[in-house]
Amino acid sequence: MSHGQPKKPQAGHVPIKYGDVFSASSAVEDGQVLGNRVEPHAPVVPTGIGSAAIDGDPITIGDALEAVAISVGDKPVDQNDAAAISAAEIRATGEKKVRSGGVGEMAQAAATLNSHFMRVQDMTKLSDILTDATEKLPVDKAVTKEDAEAVYAAEVQFPWRRDAEVIAESGGVAASMATAANLNELK
Repeated sequence: MSHGQPKKPQAGHVPIKYGDVFSASSAVEDGQVLGNRVEPHAPVVPTGIGSAAIDGDPITIGDALEAVAISVGDKPVDQNDAAAISAAEIRATGEKKVRSGGVGEMAQAAATLNSHFMRVQDMTKLSDILTDATEKLPVDKAVTKEDAEAVYAAEVQFPWRRDAEVIAESGGVAASMATAANLNELK
């Protein structure tokens, strides 16, 4: 996968930032690539994460994690993110647990540390963990529906928060994996 350099914002271009909400299902149904601009109800293929979606190559778990770093990279890592990242790493490697020093372990440590900070600017962000995820994973594979379902289940499980319904983060790990699995099925 090739990595492009971040581009300077163009006049009239509004950058995507954490908190923006986009429909993941429309991206798969419409099937259009827009490049650098985002239009309502149109698919978004993040630029700078490679050309797998365009070239016809399957989108890997590492690619999906890197897309998260781009789409919601400013978001502080929380326990839901850490669980989803850990599940994604396990699915990529085929191992039974996260690897020592791997992205799953880094995400778990970041989520634990972040829970002790009050100021968001002091917290570890998703981009800190997931930038260059394809290079951080010792093994990578194409995302399947089963991978996406396992990551979704990990992201929404939160045993100590039984009072609130937990849903997958828009643009987060589970959403990125689901989009990648859907695109891979279309190939």
